[in-house]
Amino acid sequence: MIESLEDWVLKHYGQEVYTPGLERIQRALFNLKNDLQKSQIIIIAGTNGKGETTHRLGQEFKQSTFCTWTSPHIHSITERFSSEAGNIVTAELEELFLEAHEIVLREKFQLTYYEFLFFVFCRWAVKRKPAYLFLEVGLGGRLDAVNALDATLVLISSISRDHQEFLGNRYDGILNEKLAVLRKNATLISYLDLDYLRERASLTALELKAKHLDLEDKRSLAPFEFSKRNQFLAHAAFCTLTGAPLDRQNWKPSSEILAARGEIIHGMNEWRLFGSHNVDGVRKLIQFLHSANYNSKDSPFDTIVTSFSKRNEKDIVVMLKMLKQANLGRVLVTAFSHPKACPKDVLEKLTLQEGLTFVENISDHVQGWTHQKILVVGSYYLLGQLQPLLRCR
Repeated sequence: MIESLEDWVLKHYGQEVYTPGLERIQRALFNLKNDLQKSQIIIIAGTNGKGETTHRLGQEFKQSTFCTWTSPHIHSITERFSSEAGNIVTAELEELFLEAHEIVLREKFQLTYYEFLFFVFCRWAVKRKPAYLFLEVGLGGRLDAVNALDATLVLISSISRDHQEFLGNRYDGILNEKLAVLRKNATLISYLDLDYLRERASLTALELKAKHLDLEDKRSLAPFEFSKRNQFLAHAAFCTLTGAPLDRQNWKPSSEILAARGEIIHGMNEWRLFGSHNVDGVRKLIQFLHSANYNSKDSPFDTIVTSFSKRNEKDIVVMLKMLKQANLGRVLVTAFSHPKACPKDVLEKLTLQEGLTFVENISDHVQGWTHQKILVVGSYYLLGQLQPLLRCR
């Protein structure tokens, strides 16, 4: 029996680090691909919003059978493997791990952490034989493991700058990385707000003889209405795959709030959690919060708590400046423990540089707070660590 699935994967496959390339996973999936392609494969790409769009697809298709692949996980590795029945149970995933690892050793596959988990997911999907496979791109698209499979439908939620060290700084170049998952004669649904990117997506679809549905033509929502846009993208995918009419006038977004995407936790205080973790995400979040508070001159929150994963220091400075100038509440920057967390000394340096307050341990700092409205924004790993603590505070 494996005591900790996370520790077991770390022991055998190392830390999860971006290792681009399709050769390793293509070899591992060689004998599985034909069976996997019997399901309709939907790949979801984009800088921001692809995670929520993927989860919303599960809501749209709750009466069908599907397997959903997402990353990263926050609390448990089982989050990456879900279906119409919910997340996979730990005992079943342990069995899949051991079976897959035996094959890896026998066939001498050289898989990374991420690729091993995707290999396990694909073996699970072959066993379940679902009608649909919903595959969220991990990073980029062209060299991501999900691109080893051929999608019948590709969704692109948004394009902005993130992971520039891998994807570059130009929006058109970033879009090209995402569009690389599109196949000839497939279908593309995009919800992009910049005209030249919309044109680029249409041109790529034309070159591949793929159908293209540009949702900006169907229902124009402001870029900061990101959750509504993600939901409409998922709904458009449902209509495309099932043949249902896309009624843009009468469509209503769900009132259900997903974890860490506007989630509100009540305890001694009211905490609102948003996993806005890059410059564009923070900018749109600020616009969204201001739109909901447009008729008030008061700050909507008493305090903003934020922290970030490892990234370009310039991006962190930009996000700190935006939060400082947003008049949403006083800003506290904290550190958290995770292999992908920005180092404490870097965060502290940048915080003091911007004239903000750095708190090393936010959990201890908020002891005694009552009746406060607190916004937590930044890395999903920060939100994941705080969630269990906040329910009693």
